[in-house]
Amino acid sequence: MKGRAIVLGLAAWLMLAGACGTDAPEELDALETVESAATGAGVYDFYPDSNYIICTSASSCPWAGENFESYADGSLIECSSDPSQRGHLEVTSGCLVSKYAGSYRRGWTATYNFRALTRKYVDGKKVGWKTAAPSYRAHIHDWQTGAPEWAGLHVFARYQTENDLYVASYRKDGLVTIKKKLGGIYTTLAQKMLGAPATRTWHTVKLSVSGDTLQFFVDGLLQLTAHDTSLTWGTTGLRTDYMDVYLDDWKLE
Repeated sequence: MKGRAIVLGLAAWLMLAGACGTDAPEELDALETVESAATGAGVYDFYPDSNYIICTSASSCPWAGENFESYADGSLIECSSDPSQRGHLEVTSGCLVSKYAGSYRRGWTATYNFRALTRKYVDGKKVGWKTAAPSYRAHIHDWQTGAPEWAGLHVFARYQTENDLYVASYRKDGLVTIKKKLGGIYTTLAQKMLGAPATRTWHTVKLSVSGDTLQFFVDGLLQLTAHDTSLTWGTTGLRTDYMDVYLDDWKLE
């Protein structure tokens, strides 16, 4: 009976996820090229009208984080069609639900392109951090049919708009990269081959930014270091592509 209830709950969620869809042409942006032109449409500006405050570090403006234990199994956490449902995060593409994996509740998404940003307010203004190390754990249950080689696990830092950000990626083809995106144009700052991420295994990705130094860690090991001065502050977030994936322990240090 319990198994039947879970199946029915997931079926209902899949119908809802289909209704939510994905937002913005940016979500079709492949992340696979050294440089790619912006679409110029549907730009999502996280800081409208300069209504923001810049914090020096994650400790000076701590973010709540998310371990997904407070949600009922199978319940909707947030969809991009209604990004105001949660005060501490903002889903900007796809849908996120709660789902048991073992004895623990996790986040779950089966969206082609899923993206969520941290959301923090101080005195009614949105927050951007100068020094921060966002990270999360991901368990790739399966790659979806047609998943391209650039699909993978991505973590954002100093995200100002969808066209201005830093992103580190652990890709399906085994490449790990640090990229910047300015005015909609990607530039690779560092990359190397690591080996394809295993499915049915937990991976942790973390992008640390401090001053002009960016460091990308995979499963606790430093993989890449880059230096860049283009962006000095911004919010953080995560993105996954073409996978059915559990998410957990999303935090900001």
